[in-house]
Amino acid sequence: MAKRDYYDVLGVSRTASTDEVKTSYRRLARQHHPDMNKENPKAAEEKFKELSEAYEVLVDPEKRQRYDQLGFTGVQQDFGPSGFTWQNFTHAGDLEDLLGSTDFFQQLFRQGFTESPFGRPVRRRSGIPGRGSDVEISIRLPLAAAITGAEPTIEVPTTQRCPDCRGNGAKNGTAVETCPECDGRGQVRRSQNRGFSQLITILDCPMCGGTGHRIREPCPTCDASGVIHRRKKLQITIPPGIDDGAVLRLARQGVPSDGSGPAGDLFVQVLLEPSATIHREGADAYTEAHVPLAMALFGGEARVPTITSTALLTVPAGTQPETRFRLRGEGFPRPRGGSRGDLIVTVHVDLPASLDPHQKELLREAFGSAAAREPSAKRSTLFGRRT
Repeated sequence: MAKRDYYDVLGVSRTASTDEVKTSYRRLARQHHPDMNKENPKAAEEKFKELSEAYEVLVDPEKRQRYDQLGFTGVQQDFGPSGFTWQNFTHAGDLEDLLGSTDFFQQLFRQGFTESPFGRPVRRRSGIPGRGSDVEISIRLPLAAAITGAEPTIEVPTTQRCPDCRGNGAKNGTAVETCPECDGRGQVRRSQNRGFSQLITILDCPMCGGTGHRIREPCPTCDASGVIHRRKKLQITIPPGIDDGAVLRLARQGVPSDGSGPAGDLFVQVLLEPSATIHREGADAYTEAHVPLAMALFGGEARVPTITSTALLTVPAGTQPETRFRLRGEGFPRPRGGSRGDLIVTVHVDLPASLDPHQKELLREAFGSAAAREPSAKRSTLFGRRT
């Protein structure tokens, strides 16, 4: 399904103020939140995510400006190869009063829960260490990186155990209490008599949120989450011949596990900057060159742009306009090694903007009625002087 314009998603005009964007999002968020649409929570979840993606862009002046200028391409770098995810949503605080003060989005990252943006988190099965979350980022590189490769240094969002509470979420690492409501089980049973039958419902404990423990004094450093968010620098290798939009997977370079499980993976989407002179099709590159009429008629050499520099093109005499020449090995490296593609050069012949009377006479003699007469030994060459 094609993405909808962000302004249409939020139902605001392109001249809407930030306050108008916020007002519309809050109204639609309340309307389409899955908890308010029990009959079709899946559709509501997708709608709520679409609203949040549009809000993430339009409420941020810088992202909104890039979107207005370039459309979805302008904000692609802010999300990963798979598009907008809840890890990209940075304005959860704008909905706290609507969704409650339980940190609706932050609870996704609390220890002991899997990542799910809607409904109640699901406890991991005991004894099985959870895997860390994957991270998706995009980087932009010049087109020449597809020839030479590159080793850029990137910044990757990650988490680490809070040093103040040592990961348990309590101030100064003090011991947490067993939840008195569920006795540490994380779940409570509710029974309801219906005639001669009894309905038993098992729910996450409302007092501890399903963790089985209670923190009396939350750690102020990590807000009781047990982790702090950081950015780490990482040098990666971009291989020669990489395609625009290609995604590299770096195993175990994502978010660390909150237990003894493996870290998630890092996915890096490589976006190559377009060139004003080079067009790419597979391993071949395409460019254009303009030569004067005299060179097309009598031959010569012309400098043409390549991906990383220039090359010398031999133009034979009598070259016709729009003729294509092939420079072997001046294209892009082929996948998995091997030779490089070719550079295809389309030659355009530039005609003189104006001619003096003498040049016009010579052209008429060379290409006009003089073509039917016998050539004269004393006739001069084109653009030369009479002998």
